[in-house]
Amino acid sequence: MGLVSWLVYGVLCMLMEFLYGSMYLFGIGLAFAYPAYADYSGADLNTQLAALAAGAIAHSLIVFGIRSARKGTSSKPARPEVGERVEVIEWLDECSARVTCRGQEWQADKFDSRMPDAMHGTIHSVQGSRLIITTEQAAEA
Repeated sequence: MGLVSWLVYGVLCMLMEFLYGSMYLFGIGLAFAYPAYADYSGADLNTQLAALAAGAIAHSLIVFGIRSARKGTSSKPARPEVGERVEVIEWLDECSARVTCRGQEWQADKFDSRMPDAMHGTIHSVQGSRLIITTEQAAEA
């Protein structure tokens, strides 16, 4: 195998990464540079294949480490559940508001437009990224 062949195989692996999307093929595609360099240095085919194997293992372990680190640190915020209480930050119009639930800010709509503009509410349902809330007038103290 020649220098150009190793590089072409590497580029093809990296291009296949666009179809697969796990970053492992990109790392393996980069590993094809090692046997290309070994071929350029005049090494035999067994040494080139060993360089490819070592590079593929090393790059796969690097990708695994990066993916594991990301998975551990990026926890998705939990979706609000029906029945939870929310606090209204501000009313945007007669039916829409910005609210907080579990420390996250959400857009909310009233379940019924005749409900009062209260500063607290309860989640009636979740539609996509918007909360549908019910409000009630605060009890007079």
